[in-house]
Amino acid sequence: MEHTNSSENTAKEYESLVQQEDEHIERLKTCTKLIWDALAIISQKASVLHMATVKEAADHLHIMELDLRRELFKVRLKKSILANKMKQTQA
Repeated sequence: MEHTNSSENTAKEYESLVQQEDEHIERLKTCTKLIWDALAIISQKASVLHMATVKEAADHLHIMELDLRRELFKVRLKKSILANKMKQTQA
């Protein structure tokens, strides 16, 4: 019985990681789109924008993108380790 509960918990944890991965991917796509949109606006209107503010905002977007990539990597790493654990218990 304990093995079944452990397997169920592992499966639930894996499903949670899949959902987290999907959410991180969507957030990363959104952030990347915002960066590209910001770059397009900058290329069109840089002469009328306050450059220090533009650079600061762009830096914040870039930092957010890096943070999201790091979080996505952590989730994928946990998911990979858990997948291996699930294979070991099935063998």
